[in-house]
Amino acid sequence: MVNGGFDIAALRADYGDVRAEAMSCRSAAALFDFSFMSRFRIEGPGANELIATLTPRRIDDLTPGRIRYALRVAADGRVLGDLTIWRLDAASFEIFSGSDDGLGHLQPPAGSIASVSDLSSETAILAVQGPASLRALSAAGSAAELRSLPYFAHVRTNIAGVACRVGRLGYTGERGFEIVLPRAARDVVWTALARHARPAGFAAADILRIEAGFLLFANELRFPVSAAELELGRFAAEASAACRHHAAERERRVRLLCFQASCDSEPLLWQPPRDARFPPAPGSLFITSACRSVVTSGVLGLGYALAASRPAHLVDPAGQFHEIREVSLPFYDPRKRKPRGGWRDDLLPESGEIHSFG
Repeated sequence: MVNGGFDIAALRADYGDVRAEAMSCRSAAALFDFSFMSRFRIEGPGANELIATLTPRRIDDLTPGRIRYALRVAADGRVLGDLTIWRLDAASFEIFSGSDDGLGHLQPPAGSIASVSDLSSETAILAVQGPASLRALSAAGSAAELRSLPYFAHVRTNIAGVACRVGRLGYTGERGFEIVLPRAARDVVWTALARHARPAGFAAADILRIEAGFLLFANELRFPVSAAELELGRFAAEASAACRHHAAERERRVRLLCFQASCDSEPLLWQPPRDARFPPAPGSLFITSACRSVVTSGVLGLGYALAASRPAHLVDPAGQFHEIREVSLPFYDPRKRKPRGGWRDDLLPESGEIHSFG
């Protein structure tokens, strides 16, 4: 997710060794800076109704202290972006998004008892991801609240003496935490956490997300696709007859898949050509994201193929990727058990799943 008003070229690609950064997340802990994200607080009795204008996903049953992932969907069924919705109390929510499109202009309708505050400029957002993420955080603050924190829940705590709100989220396919703190305290908290979790940039984040089957929204959503085509329909219940009609049409067009392949060049921070044909022709694969996986050491990627046919072999029309073979989506931890797992007394995963990758 990338803020629409932010220069993506300004995001730090790496800290000197992309592969080591990604492997650190898979085997221990990595530290990321996602302070480019937008943060909005919505409060008041009309908050639920106002959030419903952003996403069709139901949030009236979201309990305080929990987080819900949702998609923003246009009237024609196209997915515009994603959100995480953090419920603070009965009438207060915070919305986080990598794109401020539509959020920056969000206003309560006439007669609504709700208020909107843009907190983005005063907020830093850090993340610690990996099987040793709780141990890394505990070294810089209290582990008691975080050890008992359920997946997709949040809590107030202190890290390096700074009051933060921490959510348990695993967007890398590993256990992990997202830390919301005052921007003025960012360097203090970053320095404290960097002693225990390896700093990692966006190239490593891309590798981890592709392996875990999560979209790179600057890539996969450059093209008109529905939630159903992304296999994410549960995160955007269709809100209208028109939306259902368009979604049904798109269901017959393409499907997102994960693939392994060989590649003519190193696919680091890879993006599809601007002039690439979409939707793909029969038998071809429209490749949207690709990386060299730290799990397999081979090339792994995401892309779209026509939904109506499943040929034995798919071809990249641009000729950059060869020997394309479809694999499970997600490729890493297909049942997504690792992000949800518990912790032992030594603050490592209950299952002991600390891995090293060559």
